[in-house]
Amino acid sequence: MGTRIIVGSSNKKILKQLSHFLNENGYNVVGETTDGYDILRRIHTVYPDLCIMDFNMKGLNGHDVGEVLVADNVCPIITIIGSSELHYFTNLKHEPIFSLLVKPINKDLLINTIDLLVKTSRSITRLRKEVSTLKKKQEDKQIINQAKQLLIEYNGLTEEEAHRKIQKLSMNKGISKKIVAIEIINKYK
Repeated sequence: MGTRIIVGSSNKKILKQLSHFLNENGYNVVGETTDGYDILRRIHTVYPDLCIMDFNMKGLNGHDVGEVLVADNVCPIITIIGSSELHYFTNLKHEPIFSLLVKPINKDLLINTIDLLVKTSRSITRLRKEVSTLKKKQEDKQIINQAKQLLIEYNGLTEEEAHRKIQKLSMNKGISKKIVAIEIINKYK
């Protein structure tokens, strides 16, 4: 399955041409709309890999939609603008999941931008998950170390003995070492 893209433009002819071009190049257009509010609803329903929209949309313009999508971190965004609209995007142009393309659009540049944004977004998502996992492991380790310190202090155990005690309780009860550590902390505090 190709990259899933939602397309938005107030000009229905441009919308159809862009969707046709994307489909011809192996992308999967999962939605088309002319309205900024509608594009937000669709994005929060379908969760596409990318949103391509024109600055001039009914309801919300491309800048307003871009701000919402960047804040919610839903998907990367390409906004197509005229050179006179560039000043609207000073706050968004440095975002890693946001890109501006100035009309007229070069088709090769569009394809390269799509691929780069999708790849960057996936890398960011993967890195966020890794950071979250590492934070959780670090928090678990701190809780276990706190429990070990309490066992050492109140039971006169060595650090290795305290570790083995937590490990043994974890295996005997069939629960994680973190939960055992929390029980120990609650018992002694």
